[in-house]
Amino acid sequence: MFHPIVPSNIRIHWYDYQKLEDIPEEVFERVRNGFASLRTDAPLVSVNIIAWNEEANILRNLSSLSAMKSSYPVEFIFVDNNSKDKTSEVIRRCGITPIFEGKQGYGFARQTALEHSKGKYILTGDADTIYPPTWVDSMVKPILAGKGFASYGTYSFIPDKGKIRIRYAFYEFFRNLVHALRNIKHPELVVVGMNFCFPTEEALKIGFIKSDSRMEDGQMAMALMKKGKLKRVTQLKSRAWTGTRTVEKSGTLINAVASRAVKEFNRISIYFHKK
Repeated sequence: MFHPIVPSNIRIHWYDYQKLEDIPEEVFERVRNGFASLRTDAPLVSVNIIAWNEEANILRNLSSLSAMKSSYPVEFIFVDNNSKDKTSEVIRRCGITPIFEGKQGYGFARQTALEHSKGKYILTGDADTIYPPTWVDSMVKPILAGKGFASYGTYSFIPDKGKIRIRYAFYEFFRNLVHALRNIKHPELVVVGMNFCFPTEEALKIGFIKSDSRMEDGQMAMALMKKGKLKRVTQLKSRAWTGTRTVEKSGTLINAVASRAVKEFNRISIYFHKK
């Protein structure tokens, strides 16, 4: 799967506003109306979004979710994980009341969202990520069809202005090959919290780890694997889209590719052996 361009239904939500005060009221009104049309008291799916200091990015996420087209009743749970900026204010202006979690950490925030969810299934996401309107249905479908006990998707990058998307598409192509290998014996190494669906009841029994480590998704995945298969979903309609800040921690995209290649080569043997 090679996607050299950002789909129009994703690009439309890529706002450049950096502060709450920069956002026009008509944008807030459109997002509020979108969520109002999706409101339900009996959700099948609870979309869980956790946020920490995402004032400059979370509107993109909110805008995309407010445009969701689902065959199922959906609720949206937003947890502000002790933000120091105006993350919560942006969420409120979009028509959703955020839940505050003062204990810093991905696990704490995910657990709080989980405990406040009413849906039979949880779909976790990140506040700096944009989702296609088909996201909910495409992630829940394999579970409802009995093809997996839980499901997990993949993600792509939206480059900043002045950067070419195709460079990131090549990086994703290489990464997806690695993920396909991992998926043979260790799907828990591929699961990401920005695109993960699972039964609420079982997740509540397991619980997320209470820490600030980015291991909360893998830990949950490993526990769920004892109950059934984790189904990998790779179609474009299920793909999450996010910024490039994580992939460029090494400085440049070339450095990121080189670093990733070395890391994967050194541990490739584990892909074919079950622990």
